[in-house]
Amino acid sequence: MILIFMEKHNHLYFIIFTTCLFFFASCNKEKTIQLPWTELQSPTSLNLNSIHFTDDSTGHIIGGNIWFEDVYLKTTDAGNTWIVDSLRGKEILAMQFNQNNNGFAVGIGGDFYAKEMPSSNWKYHNLFFPNETFRGVSFWGNEGIIVTGGAFKGGKIISVDHEFKSELVDSFEQELATVFHTDENIIHVGGYGIMLRSIDGGATWENKGIIGDFFKDIHFPTSQVGYAVGFSGSIIKTTDAGATWNFIRNGDNLSTSNKPFQSVFFMDEQNGFIVGDKGIFWRTKNGGEEWEVISDFPEVDLHDILIINHVGYIVGKNGRIFSFEVV
Repeated sequence: MILIFMEKHNHLYFIIFTTCLFFFASCNKEKTIQLPWTELQSPTSLNLNSIHFTDDSTGHIIGGNIWFEDVYLKTTDAGNTWIVDSLRGKEILAMQFNQNNNGFAVGIGGDFYAKEMPSSNWKYHNLFFPNETFRGVSFWGNEGIIVTGGAFKGGKIISVDHEFKSELVDSFEQELATVFHTDENIIHVGGYGIMLRSIDGGATWENKGIIGDFFKDIHFPTSQVGYAVGFSGSIIKTTDAGATWNFIRNGDNLSTSNKPFQSVFFMDEQNGFIVGDKGIFWRTKNGGEEWEVISDFPEVDLHDILIINHVGYIVGKNGRIFSFEVV
């Protein structure tokens, strides 16, 4: 009956079909709210890719312009003013600080930098991967993992030891984009249609079988509960330390609008934020069951978000820096 109806009444089918799509899209529409924010004065127009605060006042930002230059910003007054510097390399794509507030940054052309003490300057270390684009870095203590990739393919996992000696651990067909430690043994990696987990400190990796999106960022507010976001608008969640992941928003669904997510940060298991391209700025208060869209935010590509002691910071394209209070 349905097939005959479709063949004889194509125009009616199209109307019914599009109506159904509208209905499902409406059911999945996120609530719009207002959240006061401030744009901070920035000393650069270069892209800003990652931000981290080691305390309420001291913050670090990295970025740059592909092959041509990098940029490093530092504040000691909670973002009111920034000191601008360069690490004398190419664009820096990712930065991470371990539990001792030692910093690590990676970028294009295999560039790798470390702040071996919170008070020390950044120092370049040659890891001998000049043809790789380092896209993500995570250290637990003095042992770290770097992930690579380009043009959606050619992903590698590289280990770095306490003497900054590197070793290729594994290679994948897909580009890898993000890495996150939950403890010294359990590490998570996301990329183009792939989620990986190691339970032996990065020696071996298990594919978790999560596909359908390009997973750009991972964040665990606790050792058991974690979230990851994808560039097509997917949000996945784990409650068992990454042993299994489940979609709480599937960007591959026909009834779900595409959202180019870039970064996720959760203050605890329930309260979290997502940012992305064209001013995407979302909030949840119930572990991702419902999402609120922050209205009236500039339509600029947003690359990273961080929250420290109920103060949030966002960085993005063309040197843009924003702050907001979490209430």
